[in-house]
Amino acid sequence: MTMSNEYLFINREISNVAFNQRVLYEAIDGSVPLLEKLKFLSIFSSNMDEFYMIRVAGLFDQLDAGYTEVDRSGMMPLEVLEKIDKISKKLFNEQAKIFKNLIKECRKENIIFFPKLEGELYDIAESIFLDAILPLISPITLSAANPFPFIYNNRLTIFIELKRDDKFFYSLIIIPDNLKRIFQIKIKGKHLILSVEDIIVKFLDRIYTGFAVVNSYIFRLTRDADLTVEEEGAEDLLKLIEHELSKRKKGKVVRFEFNKDMPINIRDFLKKNIGFNNAHIHVIDGKLDLTFLIDIKVDNDKLYYKPFKPLLPNTIPLTNEIFQRIRAKDIILYRPYNDFSLITNLVEFAALDPDVLSIKMTLYRANRDSKIIKNLIKAAENGKQVSVVIELKARFDEEKNVEWAKKLEEAGCLVSYGFVNMKIHTKNLLILRKESDGIIRYSHIATGNYNEITARLYTDIDYLTADEDVGYEGAQLFNYLMGYTEFLPKKERIILAPKDLKNKIISFIDNEIAETIKGKKGYIIVKINSLIDKVLIPKLYEASQKGVKIEMIVRGICGLVPQIKDLSENITVRSIVGRFLEHPRILYFYNGGNERFFISTADWMERNMDHRVESLFEVIDEDSKKFLWKILDYNLKDNCKSWQLIGKEYIKNTPNGEKPFNCQEYLINNIESPLF
Repeated sequence: MTMSNEYLFINREISNVAFNQRVLYEAIDGSVPLLEKLKFLSIFSSNMDEFYMIRVAGLFDQLDAGYTEVDRSGMMPLEVLEKIDKISKKLFNEQAKIFKNLIKECRKENIIFFPKLEGELYDIAESIFLDAILPLISPITLSAANPFPFIYNNRLTIFIELKRDDKFFYSLIIIPDNLKRIFQIKIKGKHLILSVEDIIVKFLDRIYTGFAVVNSYIFRLTRDADLTVEEEGAEDLLKLIEHELSKRKKGKVVRFEFNKDMPINIRDFLKKNIGFNNAHIHVIDGKLDLTFLIDIKVDNDKLYYKPFKPLLPNTIPLTNEIFQRIRAKDIILYRPYNDFSLITNLVEFAALDPDVLSIKMTLYRANRDSKIIKNLIKAAENGKQVSVVIELKARFDEEKNVEWAKKLEEAGCLVSYGFVNMKIHTKNLLILRKESDGIIRYSHIATGNYNEITARLYTDIDYLTADEDVGYEGAQLFNYLMGYTEFLPKKERIILAPKDLKNKIISFIDNEIAETIKGKKGYIIVKINSLIDKVLIPKLYEASQKGVKIEMIVRGICGLVPQIKDLSENITVRSIVGRFLEHPRILYFYNGGNERFFISTADWMERNMDHRVESLFEVIDEDSKKFLWKILDYNLKDNCKSWQLIGKEYIKNTPNGEKPFNCQEYLINNIESPLF
């Protein structure tokens, strides 16, 4: 198989930006309610912040190290950075224009952004300034005694020009993290939104008494926030993570954002004193950092998505009888359409049930006020053996996970942090219960985190079974994670990365290739979040060349180039971006008519396949297989929220004479359909 680098791979970072562009464009989709559009602007800003803090920072590291090798897409780090800079500037300009248009739409609904602080509103703003803002800010006027301060990551900063006695001074106000970004006021039926920076600028004369305020400008720095943890030889991973967290806010500058009215001499002064050269420079026409838009709250239901109540089938009891129900038949759920509270309650029942002997769980990301973790603590206090594998290195959740680890240990739980230099990303819960016929293992396998907040926002699969083979392999998994014993599955219902997962997927693809060579049907459907693996992509190309039909549903990053003659013409790639973040990984192989279905925690990336503990779980229950098939079928039918990747460009799908079908809205509106 001969393949040219010209079209073999799409650059990972460029594909990442393309995904964020799709997120941004939800803010101009006519089917999205007004205030939900603002949320998409916020999500775009947040995503791009993380992209710069991690991915762009990594490219600058390569540049600084003199790395000039081309990647699989044929691009060198400098080329990638230049292309990112060009595309992201275009997107931030689009975001600013979209926001201005949405501000006009909001005004029609009596939602007023950033009104002039005059009249009655002046008095309100003054009270906010004196009571809530002034006590928290610390202006720094530069002098020999006050050198240029260090500005932490993503801190909005006001740069002020001052004058006194014909002398000019520079001063800075770094807005602290614990100061609200916006203040929402209701006056005469109008919802007014004031920004903290506007209020501060309005009352600068109250801060700089004795000075004349000449001008002020807003800027923000984005710094390298990747956590570099050299675990080799570390005696205590918990302490090491805590130490590294203190460094995160002080990384090198990778992006410098400021308002368009800032003159060049001020920009140059800031660059010199902050000390950076290779950062991306973004001139913003409007407000910096629109992440605050997700906090806008208005009492008007028509401006939001129509609320819905997640369903639990009436055959599933929210009582201790749940254990008998799981023994009777496997349960498969699709959150957020199905209620994740079943899993939360299951842990609570296990904590209180005198017949439960032990609970074992992996934790990657949990919410701050987690009922699940509180019930694990309760279970330990009730004398049950509770074992928890916490991934301390879950990006941007490290601090929270350190806190949980300490609380769990204090309660008497056995806490493990997994492996050196390998994240634990598999999602498993194992409950051992003493029953009349012996000890029964109850297993929960999921594609998403044990997070009660994101369970309302992300789509994911939850699978519950009392199957003894699954329970045995789940016990083997926890022994592997905590005792470093060898993982030896009986029936390979659970397959793990980095040990076997990638090779198994390759064997499944090879099987479909073998079928087509025999003149039979070869068919694969894969629903994942990212596809960039340098081994799996060529294998998919090979399968396409042999005639296997492959339908990929890839939400985010995709390095594969579909629909290329003689290479990938049998491969389609689509991405769904909508109300919920599509998160489950579902694999389907036709397998000569004996169809096989899997759910997984692993995206098709080297980091997941080769450097993380991930799981692939085979679903063999016939009703559950039908359930998964419907999810895949609905995803493939979507012509409202899906994008088709043609070559290297994403094209928005439209009905084109067909009946419009939005798979997420369909599932909300048909929540009591046979799918559930």
